[in-house]
Amino acid sequence: MEKFEGQEMKIDAKTQQTINDWWREHGDKMHKPLWGAIRLSSANTREHNIRVCEICCTLMEHGIPFATEVRLNTGVRPDIVAPTHVLPIIEVLWSETKQDFMDKKSDKYPHSLQKKWILHDAKDEYVEKMIF
Repeated sequence: MEKFEGQEMKIDAKTQQTINDWWREHGDKMHKPLWGAIRLSSANTREHNIRVCEICCTLMEHGIPFATEVRLNTGVRPDIVAPTHVLPIIEVLWSETKQDFMDKKSDKYPHSLQKKWILHDAKDEYVEKMIF
C-alpha cells in the first residue's frame, strides 16, 4: 500500500459525527481510515488505481469525505467509502464484472450495507455523474 499525504480535508462537526457513527457501526476498529487521503494497492491494475484517483478527486471537489482501501468489520475492503454520499460504498471494477462482484464479494458486506454501493466499471470513459 502506498500513501501520499497532503493537507487534510476540512470536515465540519456535523459531518464528522456522521462519519464517526458510520465508522463505529461498520469499520474495523484496528484499522483507522485516513479521511480525504488516497491509498492505492499495488495488487490493483494501473487503470483501476487511476480510476480510484479520478473518483476521489471528484468527491473531494464536491466536499464529500472519503477513504480508500479501508477494512470494514466484516473483513471486506471496499475501494472507496464515503459515508455521507448517496451510497457509501464505491467499488471500481476493472478485471471483474458487476456479476462477478455480486457472486464473489457482495455477500461479504454486512446486511446493513447490502446494495448500498455504486459499481463503477473503469473500462468505461469516466463521467462524473456516474458516481452520483
